[in-house]
Amino acid sequence: MVKMTKRNALIAGTSLTLLAVLAACGNNDNTNNSAQSGDSGSGKKPTISATVYDRGLIAASEGTMEKNRWTKWINENGPTNVKFTAVPRTESKQKLNTLFASGSAPDLIFEFDPNIKNPLYDQKQLMPLDDMINQYSTTYKKLLEDNPALKSAATKSDGKMYEFGKLNEAIPQNVIVIRQDWLDKLKLTTPKTTEELYQVAKAFAEQDPDGNGQKDTYGLNIGPGITDIFGGTGMNNSYVDESGKLVRTWDNFEQYIAFAKQLYDEGIIDKDFITDNNGAKARQDFLNGKTGIYFVQANTNMWNRLWITDYATLKANVPRADLEIVPNPKSPLGQYTVWINNPVQLTAVVNRNAKDPKAIMEYVDFLSTPETGRTLTNGIEGEHWQAGATGCPNPIDQEKNKTELGYLGQDYNMIFSVVSGGKCSFIASSFNPDKPDEKLAKDKFKENMEILYNMIDQGAKFPGLTHVEHLPTVPQDLLVDQQNATTEIGNLTTKAIVSGASYTPEKAITEMQGLWKKYNGEKIDAFYQEWYTANKDTVLMPDDIFQIVKDQKTIQEDILK
Repeated sequence: MVKMTKRNALIAGTSLTLLAVLAACGNNDNTNNSAQSGDSGSGKKPTISATVYDRGLIAASEGTMEKNRWTKWINENGPTNVKFTAVPRTESKQKLNTLFASGSAPDLIFEFDPNIKNPLYDQKQLMPLDDMINQYSTTYKKLLEDNPALKSAATKSDGKMYEFGKLNEAIPQNVIVIRQDWLDKLKLTTPKTTEELYQVAKAFAEQDPDGNGQKDTYGLNIGPGITDIFGGTGMNNSYVDESGKLVRTWDNFEQYIAFAKQLYDEGIIDKDFITDNNGAKARQDFLNGKTGIYFVQANTNMWNRLWITDYATLKANVPRADLEIVPNPKSPLGQYTVWINNPVQLTAVVNRNAKDPKAIMEYVDFLSTPETGRTLTNGIEGEHWQAGATGCPNPIDQEKNKTELGYLGQDYNMIFSVVSGGKCSFIASSFNPDKPDEKLAKDKFKENMEILYNMIDQGAKFPGLTHVEHLPTVPQDLLVDQQNATTEIGNLTTKAIVSGASYTPEKAITEMQGLWKKYNGEKIDAFYQEWYTANKDTVLMPDDIFQIVKDQKTIQEDILK
């Protein structure tokens, strides 16, 4: 009999809700939320302010992230008038710090990074949400009641909630794809271990798999997910639990460095990978048919890009190209899963100086409804999409949607939960199987999920202590030390990979450990240990993440059948 710990109870509540999605999804089309007609009792819509990420994706014809067709739709259909402030996605911390320092921060701050939000809590810049939710919410309050894990994650050390959040689809964040046609030509098999991965990559780089008589191919790229094969190398997440004690996993760093160093020394990878900060060159090499094994981010819309847009480009350049998915190879440290999308994610906080908590709460309720979630994901029915055979949205005009929806993403609604939207909110429902390229994307998604299920069933480990968004931020007096250590240890990792025999992995690890000690690493480790001891029974841990994956399996299989 399984002991029902507090965390078990929290996850069980979430799991029951997830399992109820199948029954509920057919009935959400006509759901209404009384907050949509809310006006704070004055007959006139109140005005609030909110941030929105600017990723540089909006076409000039659409306006700006602060004023466009979707901000207009929100203000016409929602209970409030919202004044948006754009925050550059890559400069979020700087922008928000400036806004708070000047006293001009918006009422509602949408932000993923806990290392930005947690210091705002420490500085008492945030408003607790408990009273706001209890007094003014209907939709979001019900979400919390049905999913106690979300409430637990949002609760800070003073026992109050300070963040709004959502429940996500628990799917792989990254994927490894391989040129199956190259494997076939060289009479090789899919690599199952890191040693086999090296051998296959070496053959791809040296045995002219593209048949052009030149040594111009790469075995693989240093891309998203490659360090996870070795258990991850995040400085705030590289711990293992040994009888309740957190032990830092320097072995993960050493194994990864040794692997990447061998690839670099032997010319198996692109030696310019250091300057390819956003992966653009690696992607171009892959699309040009020059890379045999491709590590890439592939969740949500990135999956479409890989299997629809990019695969079509690759096939145009290399008609015989054939791609397959590679499960994470087993490393000397064991078998690890790929990184999994955070299933319980905190995404918004409220400025303590906000003047109208009721209006903010009504807006959050509006964002939490199925209608709003669907519109701010797929656009307007009859204009951007029509119901397909399953009743889920299918795009009407992809080119039109690229312009009018391409900048939407989830950035105007970062608190919409998949459990609120039913099956149609799951990525697998977004593919139209009547179109060959989308059917392929759907089939590959199914294959990728089956790989994840099998790995979890076989006891694979998560590549980190837990999902990084559920870790605390170190105290302000240690934060600069941690940042400096992380930067310098990252630089040593690169140095070790590119410096040949003069700088061994062992020497790199010794210097890294010295740097960690120099930058108060022992105090940082003690901080994480204290937090872990106090919170390990309630915080979301890998077993909980794996359980949510399993709970969503029924829904996924129903969609993918």
